[in-house]
Amino acid sequence: MLQLRIDPWAASYEGAYQLEDELSTAKAEVDLTPEVQDLAQWGPRTPAFIEAPDTAVFIDGVQRVELRVLGDSNGQIVYGAFSSVAVGAAVMRRGGSCVQPEPARRVIALSAGASCEPWTVPCGTAALTYVAESDPDIGTDAWQNAVRNVRRAAEIALGQRMVEADHPLVIVDGRLGFEPSRRSHAIGVAKTIRTRYLEAPYSDILRELRPGTRTPVFAIKYEHPVFSWYIRLSQQRPFDHDWAGIVQVETWAGIGIEAAVRLADLTALHLPRFASTPEWDSRAPQNLFPIAALEQHLRHEMGDPEWIRRNLEAHFHRMGGLS
Repeated sequence: MLQLRIDPWAASYEGAYQLEDELSTAKAEVDLTPEVQDLAQWGPRTPAFIEAPDTAVFIDGVQRVELRVLGDSNGQIVYGAFSSVAVGAAVMRRGGSCVQPEPARRVIALSAGASCEPWTVPCGTAALTYVAESDPDIGTDAWQNAVRNVRRAAEIALGQRMVEADHPLVIVDGRLGFEPSRRSHAIGVAKTIRTRYLEAPYSDILRELRPGTRTPVFAIKYEHPVFSWYIRLSQQRPFDHDWAGIVQVETWAGIGIEAAVRLADLTALHLPRFASTPEWDSRAPQNLFPIAALEQHLRHEMGDPEWIRRNLEAHFHRMGGLS
């Protein structure tokens, strides 16, 4: 008999658990034994107390479409959009925290490998310069890859700078795209689960997780191998599905298993205190408070979307189209 459970995220978002058929099992090779060699001992881990670092830096970015466009390049249809991208850091430290936004970038995102000269668009007393970025795909949504690539590159560059500044813990929203250092640990936290790395019976551990516990550390062999684990940020309600409140955490395997296990213990103990609540965030609890606050600040940095759209349309009217 079909059993239904609630996904607590707001219906305007995709949902925290988004497996497609071709992604239902991991394509990358998974090793369950880095921490637990005897899989008969596979079960939730309850860490001993570890003090949180004095500073934790949260990295994230946002993107927005201001105006979709359609073009022609030697008979090839080009799909695109005028978009804005902003990344930044929320620096959480004892004695005072702050948000450090990077300047917003303006992008003309295009499909089919198309390109054009930068567009400088007057917006009142300011001017916004949009620079072309393209994706070779000819599909209708290929321009979205161009926007994501700009955002991803900016997040990686910012994360690398934070590691070079020797912040003890750098937390990225999503996959970790840069290497930690000996003095600066870095993790990626995936709030949307798109690939299943644990198959039954080992995946059964997830319904047993409680806040403050974690799965054993396992290895995923990508181009850059990682150590990964799952933690539960808050206890789900009786009618929520088993993955509600769970995030996947990863770090590069180059730090070694001992350091990864200590980092897994640290995140299991301390990430739940950053978990958001439903009355404050519609993607609670996975959208951590510092990330949500950073996203809100970055959207403000990008400017008012309706005002920018009106100025873009006025500029198109003056210039007669994209070329």
